[in-house]
Amino acid sequence: MKNKKIYLSIFTLTLCFTICTAQEGETLTKQSESTTIQTTNSKLISPPFSIQIHQSETLKDANNIKSKARRDFPGITSYLKNDNNTYSITLGKFKTLNEAQERLKTIKRKYPQAVLLSNQKE
Repeated sequence: MKNKKIYLSIFTLTLCFTICTAQEGETLTKQSESTTIQTTNSKLISPPFSIQIHQSETLKDANNIKSKARRDFPGITSYLKNDNNTYSITLGKFKTLNEAQERLKTIKRKYPQAVLLSNQKE
């Protein structure tokens, strides 16, 4: 009877340990309405959020898209960024992830390639 209890205890502990350690992958945790998210690889995704709608190697194309975006979304500020002769156009500086995600849905109707960015540093 004692052996049976010992084996049952060992089995239970092993099962608990396996369940606790088996959950790998990317885990997102919301900490507050300001929405800081931490992934399992310890990168922080935090405000302000912006939406990238275009990326090109020519300044002329980038300026054309920026002008078009200002007409399409007059209430959202557009930004042109140059990074090693790659020009990107982003829209807005959103304070919460929810706000950025809602705007992304609207923006994707005109710019399907749009992606959500944070101020995270690589």
